[in-house]
Amino acid sequence: MRRSITRGFASLALSLICGSAWAQSEPVETKVIGNTVVVVGHASVLGGGRSTPLARGTAIVQGNTIETGADGYVYITTVDQGFVSVRPNSSLTFDRYEYDPAAPDKTVIKLVLHKGVVREISGKGAQAAREHYRMNTPVAALGVRGTDFSVFTDANVTRAVVRSGGIVMTPLGGGCAASGIGPCEGPAAAQLFADQRNALVEVDRSSARPVVIDAKLSQLVPDQAIPALKSEDNAARAATAQTPESPGVAPTQLLFPLTPVTPPAPQPAQPIAPVPAPVTAPNTAPQPEAQQIFWGRFTPLASLPADTTLAALLTQGSEEVGAVLPFAMTRTPQQDMVMPATGSYVFGLQGYEAYVVNSTTGNASAAVISNASLSIDFGNRAFSTRLDLTASGSTYAISGRGGVSSDGKLFSDYTSPAGISGALAGKNATQAGYVFTQSLDAKSTAVGATQWAR
Repeated sequence: MRRSITRGFASLALSLICGSAWAQSEPVETKVIGNTVVVVGHASVLGGGRSTPLARGTAIVQGNTIETGADGYVYITTVDQGFVSVRPNSSLTFDRYEYDPAAPDKTVIKLVLHKGVVREISGKGAQAAREHYRMNTPVAALGVRGTDFSVFTDANVTRAVVRSGGIVMTPLGGGCAASGIGPCEGPAAAQLFADQRNALVEVDRSSARPVVIDAKLSQLVPDQAIPALKSEDNAARAATAQTPESPGVAPTQLLFPLTPVTPPAPQPAQPIAPVPAPVTAPNTAPQPEAQQIFWGRFTPLASLPADTTLAALLTQGSEEVGAVLPFAMTRTPQQDMVMPATGSYVFGLQGYEAYVVNSTTGNASAAVISNASLSIDFGNRAFSTRLDLTASGSTYAISGRGGVSSDGKLFSDYTSPAGISGALAGKNATQAGYVFTQSLDAKSTAVGATQWAR
């Protein structure tokens, strides 16, 4: 009997050992979460305990870490039609990326940006399951609102800007654990939306809450600290291959409700009186509104001096609504502006100043604008514009598109060839203006300021 029991224990132990050995020898399924579409300079992928140089077309799997050198750029398309750009001197881990196209609302995404700069455009999974998306940095947790955003981090500070949609940022610690999934909400969180065009959100290791700060011309902006390659926007458009989501909607308390228009009460019919002889009356036609949008050069451009009038306008209460080197644009306060709730309107060009700048020499050639158009779709809060710009005998097509915020500011989206920022003005949004910049080739860039009316 004892021998039988001993033999039974030996058989059980042998079966457990064999089963364990079989389980260890069985290959672990790797989940491909994307592929590299651009690799420039020195870049590698860490996975399975080893580092491998990256090449175009490399499959990225869950758990991989992408690391770039001082000259390294990596573009990744994800399985849910998202896009990730890893800039130089950066390290990004795809901790979890679980996406099922049949059930996108069950997506779980967790990224860890250890250092450097990353730009991400949310794919279908992140858009469908925003409550299950998280990007951690050494000091913060970021959640998304269906978004195109860039993040910089080092060991002590994290900064982010938004092109479309919105993000929420919360310091790690306290009620926001690094092990969590999804955004950390609550009083320690701060949000940033795309209509806050000249702003970034920042948190450092000692902060109790992130702050939203002015980002104009600031080297703190991630895209200025480590700039993108010229090919990045084209790669992003090809990667996402979908109609861009409209910019994120800010919380209700941040919206400016439109004032409803009350139709006049019907009047009883009056008897027809004899028509009196015509009398010449003074001209009572409504006078056009005074100009409310202004631009100027806030820095010198080649031999052209800076314009000091903008500083005076800002001190008098005007707000800055656009900035593109060397131009800035301001708008007088618009407490009475009510934008149309529906309909599309075409604006005509009223004035402009534009140049083609050689990025190598800094020389600027004055440009002439022709065939210009600006259309505002108030129902969809969107705009599109195009113009021909001629300088030194060459003509270039400039075009842009984007959104219109609740307070009438214009901001281009990531699909726009030209970077545009500006605003509407006037009681019924009859004035418009924007500054623009667009790369023409490897050595030249178009910059300008325009003013419009309808």
